[in-house]
Amino acid sequence: MNETVILLSTMLVFIITLIVSGRFFYLLEVRTTARKLLNSLKLDVLNINYSFEQMVFFHSLPSNIQMLRESKKEDIIIKYDYELLTFDQFKGIKLFIENNDESLFLGYLPINDFRFPILDLLLKNGDIDERSYHKVAIYKLIHPNTLEEISAEVYKQIHLGRYKVSQ
Repeated sequence: MNETVILLSTMLVFIITLIVSGRFFYLLEVRTTARKLLNSLKLDVLNINYSFEQMVFFHSLPSNIQMLRESKKEDIIIKYDYELLTFDQFKGIKLFIENNDESLFLGYLPINDFRFPILDLLLKNGDIDERSYHKVAIYKLIHPNTLEEISAEVYKQIHLGRYKVSQ
């Protein structure tokens, strides 16, 4: 009986540890693999061009919604979206405006729509496969510089619209 309790407790601790650390190790593996691939291709993650056109907004921008009109750049919150199966799979990012204990789901950028001209060419030529493309896309999307660029672009679109150039 005592051995059974110890065995069940150990298994429970192992499963909880696996669940809690799963995302960390998943993103660590994505970063490591993407860095190796980019180094072999002599590409820098910071210099890979991308577009904001694939981002889906759930409110027209600019908007007359008071919460959006009065928002500041620091009110833009980006959260990772995962598909929960056996282990987490990164699906994209969710954009929220949060202030005064209110939250507004503003937009979504799915990872499968986050595309890059240089990687599209490498994929077409057979230099990389779809799985490698996907890992580089995740790495680029979760990179702090990319997240900052996305926040700045979303802020601009909230206040100026998609096609206006900020002064």
